[in-house]
Amino acid sequence: MQNNRLRYLREKEALTQTNLANALHIGQSTYNRYERGIREPDHETLKKIADYFHVSLDFLLKHDRPYTRKEPDIDLTAFLLDGSYKIFSKSPTQRDRKKLANIIAALYGDEADGKKHS
Repeated sequence: MQNNRLRYLREKEALTQTNLANALHIGQSTYNRYERGIREPDHETLKKIADYFHVSLDFLLKHDRPYTRKEPDIDLTAFLLDGSYKIFSKSPTQRDRKKLANIIAALYGDEADGKKHS
């Protein structure tokens, strides 16, 4: 594993070793050993690190592509109307899904025009 990538990713996000270790549910001394190349993370921990930083396992292990954190783009209105989620353990009705989409549109609908609701 490219242990210098761990430090690079952590510093790019302005995290301490303790912050990142806590987020990954591992000890700080264990994380420190990963970063110094003394110890290698197991597969599950590698996946946690990749998920945390939104990078591929390939990037952590060897790939030279530069890091750019990209949050997944989600069309919230389409998601709300789709109904493939639960609210308090219940699937929303079509009427409820439309209400939720209307609430989001009322809150954020004008932001594309530079207007903001308070």
